Amino acid sequence: MSETIFLENKFLRIEIIPELGGRISSVIFKPTGKEWVWSNTQLTTKKVEKGSSYDDNWQGGWEELFPNDAIEEFSWGTGRDHGELWFNSWNLTQNDKFKATLTIDNLESDSKFTKIIDISQSSMNVKYKGQIPFDDYFLFKLHLAVPLNRDLQIKVNAININKVDPEFGNILNTEMESYFFSPKKDSGLYDFAYLDINKNQVEITDENNDSMTLVFDDTVLKYFWIFQSQGGWNNHNVVVLEPSTNSKKNIIEALEENKAIKGPVDFQTQYRVEFSNK
Repeated sequence: MSETIFLENKFLRIEIIPELGGRISSVIFKPTGKEWVWSNTQLTTKKVEKGSSYDDNWQGGWEELFPNDAIEEFSWGTGRDHGELWFNSWNLTQNDKFKATLTIDNLESDSKFTKIIDISQSSMNVKYKGQIPFDDYFLFKLHLAVPLNRDLQIKVNAININKVDPEFGNILNTEMESYFFSPKKDSGLYDFAYLDINKNQVEITDENNDSMTLVFDDTVLKYFWIFQSQGGWNNHNVVVLEPSTNSKKNIIEALEENKAIKGPVDFQTQYRVEFSNK
């Protein structure tokens, strides 16, 4: 198992694995012992070779996808499945009890990222700096996997909700549509959706009234997606929150809507999560 670093205070205990995409592998709200990060118990926590299938090697965690989701072609080469951040090692450049700074500069795209994770009371803040040198459209999005242990209530001010793929999923546009925002473990349902929201905030509450509220920067992360499986996809029980720079999973489709980000560019973005028990 790869080396894990820790941030901890009275309210939170955070685990981060720099070697495995710099992902946040655990967030425990200490007053109740609630674990807010989903881990795939079917897989061993280990390094994944570049070029591997993401779905077959998805170990869970809170991570980032860049510069693509589906495999895409760029001026510098082919973007790997779900991009190049998730399987690469990040460098830990600063770490104390409440803050960690990670960087990565060995990517095939020659892009560079800095990620700063810090905790204060019952909040976790994550900030990014990205340096993108290539002259192509690309995607950057969060991929925050939340466990579905029994029941969840997802509260988001959605104006519209649309399926990512009309051939994928069995919740939206069916009589089970209400289950999308009230997922239940092992219902056999699953789906993936783009949401038009008028507030950059999402609240999730579980069956024990443990709650997390995600607030994300919507100047860069202008769009919001949710993937979920209630035991119906690969036997996973998970909800994935995905603030994104692009309106669509495929870059060319986002570009057709004029809702995609383009390099070369330097950008900064961030998100914050507040944890509580109501």
